[in-house]
Amino acid sequence: MSATKKIIATAIIAISLFGGVSTASAADSKDAAIARGQAKSTFQSQMSAYINAHRAIVDAHRAANAKALSDFQAALSTVTTDAELKAAKDARKAAVTAASATAKAAKAALVKPTKPAKPTKAPKA
Repeated sequence: MSATKKIIATAIIAISLFGGVSTASAADSKDAAIARGQAKSTFQSQMSAYINAHRAIVDAHRAANAKALSDFQAALSTVTTDAELKAAKDARKAAVTAASATAKAAKAALVKPTKPAKPTKAPKA
C-alpha cells in the first residue's frame, strides 16, 4: 500500500472510532429537527388560542362592568329617596362583583400551553 492509502485508511478508522458523522445520525437529527418544528408550530397555535380566549374573557369583563355602570347611571336619574340610591349602589356593586368572579373563574379555567423543550447540544469531544 502506498503512503497516501495508509493515511486515508487510518483517517477513516480514526473517524469511525471517534464517532464521526454517519448517515444514521444525520437522519436522526433531521427527524429531530422536524419534530421540534412541529412542536413549535403546535405551541404557537395553542398559544394563539389561549391569547384569544384570554382577550375574550377580558372583553366580557369590561362589557359587564360598563353595563353595570350604565344601569347605575340610568337608575340615578330616577332616584328620589335614599333607599332607592342605596339599592342602586348595591345593585351596581353586586353586578361588578359577579362580573369579577366570573372573569376570575374563567381565567383560572384557562390552561396556558407549555413551551416545547429546547434541543440539547451534543457534548464536544
